[in-house]
Amino acid sequence: MTDQPPPPSPPPPPPPPAAASPSSSSSLEVRPHPIKGRALHATAAFRPGAVVHVFAAPALLLPTLPHLALVCAHCLRPGSPRACTRCRAAYYCDPRCQADAWAAGHARECKALRRGRQQQQQQQRRSSSSQQKEPTSKSQVQSPSLSPSSGPSSSSTAAAAAAAPPSSSPKKDDDAAATGTARPPPPPTPSAGEKVAGRSGAELPTPARALVQALLRDDLARVLDGLEGHAARRREQRSGAAEWRDMEIMAMAACAFAGKPVNDKEVRRAVDLLCKIQTNTFHRFDADLGQVGLFLEPTLAMANHSCVPNAMVQFIGRTAVLRAERSIEAGDEIEISYTDYTDPYTMRKEALAQYCFECRCPRCSHNLNVYQVCATTPVVAPPGTSLAPDAPSAAQRHPAVIDEATVALAKSNGESATRLIEDWSKPDRPPSRRLQLRAQYSDCRGLVGGDLWAVTPVPQVLAEISIHYAEKRNFAYALAVACLVATRVDPYRYVAWFHPVRVKNLFMIAKLLANTAEESASLGSSVMSAPMKANMDQEAQTKLQDIDQVALCQILLVMILRAAPAGVPAEWDLVLPARELLQDIEQLPGREKELSLINAWIKDPASEASKAFFDYAVVQQVNALASLGNAALKMDFGIVF
Repeated sequence: MTDQPPPPSPPPPPPPPAAASPSSSSSLEVRPHPIKGRALHATAAFRPGAVVHVFAAPALLLPTLPHLALVCAHCLRPGSPRACTRCRAAYYCDPRCQADAWAAGHARECKALRRGRQQQQQQQRRSSSSQQKEPTSKSQVQSPSLSPSSGPSSSSTAAAAAAAPPSSSPKKDDDAAATGTARPPPPPTPSAGEKVAGRSGAELPTPARALVQALLRDDLARVLDGLEGHAARRREQRSGAAEWRDMEIMAMAACAFAGKPVNDKEVRRAVDLLCKIQTNTFHRFDADLGQVGLFLEPTLAMANHSCVPNAMVQFIGRTAVLRAERSIEAGDEIEISYTDYTDPYTMRKEALAQYCFECRCPRCSHNLNVYQVCATTPVVAPPGTSLAPDAPSAAQRHPAVIDEATVALAKSNGESATRLIEDWSKPDRPPSRRLQLRAQYSDCRGLVGGDLWAVTPVPQVLAEISIHYAEKRNFAYALAVACLVATRVDPYRYVAWFHPVRVKNLFMIAKLLANTAEESASLGSSVMSAPMKANMDQEAQTKLQDIDQVALCQILLVMILRAAPAGVPAEWDLVLPARELLQDIEQLPGREKELSLINAWIKDPASEASKAFFDYAVVQQVNALASLGNAALKMDFGIVF
């Protein structure tokens, strides 16, 4: 599409629109759109959670630079991969992945990355020898690693010079001024171009590394040629800006690594490809490591954006799974979110601005909060799939939907508190982790006081508090706060019960239950410190003692396995650990009665008996723990200072 390209963003990462000739699919169809250029449409009906299509052959899959040595360059599986012995710029988890990657294109890339490494070594040798010679004039200085072996043309040298920011005027040293002598000026700060020029293949920025592949692979270049990159708009918006200059410099560096002439024509072509890469690639997200790679598939890139999407993209290894987030009818346009749609309006607008379109979805047009979206576009969870099955109806009665003052509070405090939280995360704010969390929770007091638990940034602060408790081995409090998030936060932010954020929190609760269950399910155990035991509400302690934590953990693990996309050969990263933990629990002795009830629920979760069992054994127990979490927050983080 021409007006809505996707961003490089978060938890679930999505791509943008384009103008290519995508691969065909029996479940998908690309059609012209009067405003957006092109759009992706469903050719059949899909219920929430159904797999619309599986994209198993990406045109581009590349690890990000910070994770180069942490994930396999072919499957992006985390671990301890081993480096390619030739270029040392790609890492693989096993010989099979290495062989597959070599056949897929690393054979050409490897040679190019070695070329860059050799140029860097030559540059270092020349630099070392030049220190013994007279310095050349500024107009004669150029970056050898940006040039092919034959040397750059005069036009490319001029482009590099124009792209480099001017150096600042040298300041006199105080001691030198006092003696009347001047010390030689310090060397100028290297420009972005000079930094790229001095890098080896293993140090190339991720977009430049992707561009090298595009310049070396005709198949990838053909895919990109059919996509929209908004290069003209980007140039107009950022002409003269450092960001645009850096794109030109990365293009020059990629040309040099790929062995292409570094002249105006080739650099313009490379910049155009780079714009298309940045517009159409997904950020491949890992639950533990964050954004670990780039993913590009031309048909998937046709999906347009909405902050109230009806579909989502879930990554499993080299595969992208397109799932229905809401009901989709045959002929409906499939829309995904290019950013975290639960962020405040201004943050979403900022994240999407670089893609040259303004979102006009209902959430943005009316600046709806998460409760309003949940109330107006509900998704009803099947029996036994949600810890808050009444969330859609509860949202319709929530003050953030029916009370104007609370609606205004959600908008104003959501924006202001988010900015305050960002300030606390800056490097120049170094208080202890506990003090930092208390300050952040204090910044959210207006939202918490208005029962706006699901409004950003409260969910992020609660998640960090739960992690902090777990790191301190206070598993009971960590569990209680995680249950608060699972019942009062997630169901209103992400209405789909199978959303990865909700499922990941289920797994966190299950792991915490495995720890607290070993302590006899009692708050009086050694898990908690003496001050905490002294101050903990007695009623909350009694509630926790009454919970069968082992059974609850087992049911949550079954829910996780059911939330995984069906019919996908590769396994989601949460499935394997959930299955292993479930097997350990099933082998525990003396649980025949509990297992009979759980097995009956597994067999028929929609029966009246199963519904009653799930409500008592799961929903009521998690809500009891959530109330404990609320009490813990008041005691531990409720002091405003």
